[in-house]
Amino acid sequence: MNRITTSSPKVVGLLGLFALFIPLNAPAENSEIIAPASSAGIAFARYIVSVQERDPFTESGPVAVEIEASLPGLYKETRFIAIRETGESERSAYRVLDIEGDSIVAQEVIARYLLVEKQLEDLPTSSVAITPENYKFQYKGEIGTGSALAYVYRITPKRKRDGLIQGQLWINSATGAAILQAGRLVKTPSPLPGKIEVVRSTQLLDGNPRIRSTHVTIETRAGRGELTITEIPLTAPGEEHKLKSLPLARN
Repeated sequence: MNRITTSSPKVVGLLGLFALFIPLNAPAENSEIIAPASSAGIAFARYIVSVQERDPFTESGPVAVEIEASLPGLYKETRFIAIRETGESERSAYRVLDIEGDSIVAQEVIARYLLVEKQLEDLPTSSVAITPENYKFQYKGEIGTGSALAYVYRITPKRKRDGLIQGQLWINSATGAAILQAGRLVKTPSPLPGKIEVVRSTQLLDGNPRIRSTHVTIETRAGRGELTITEIPLTAPGEEHKLKSLPLARN
């Protein structure tokens, strides 16, 4: 079995960086998923079950969201905190609580990202889910993530379709929960030119998703744009105190 290890306690926060160093062309144990009887196979089966469950970041009530966006070439940035809710139309609506920074970044980076998000929301969930129906999986090995272990898969879309990425999927060895997705969209949504790269990591609490951080790189008319989106589910009305967990709220 291929094995990749690290003992750093900060590795969970650096999953996106470590993903860049795992060679996608390394020999896989199998061209598809590995044997179901193995520990990794059992974790993968649990992952498939988890995909069918309600997504706490999109389907379980309001979510606290912080977006930090920048245009590095212009040394400009913008940050804002909002509550995202799903209305009767089943589309996301943002209630902005705080915003600061440059208006160019807001228009060229954040507004374009939210437009792409809206387009992806209109796609059937089954057509973009990271499952064997949409992807080929190659087992690459295991990696230590602080106190836990993750199984690493290379994922390749079976079709070049909106919302699908080519890259890697990491799943928790005990629960099968996805803790990292990293790669690039195989098809760039309009109106963005160039490629879109995504690194999404999820922190677990008692085996359940607690905080999700997504790093996105896009091309805009003003140059390369970068975003970091941090999401925390609010499981009940009035839980805005959880906003204190967001980076901007702690500054």
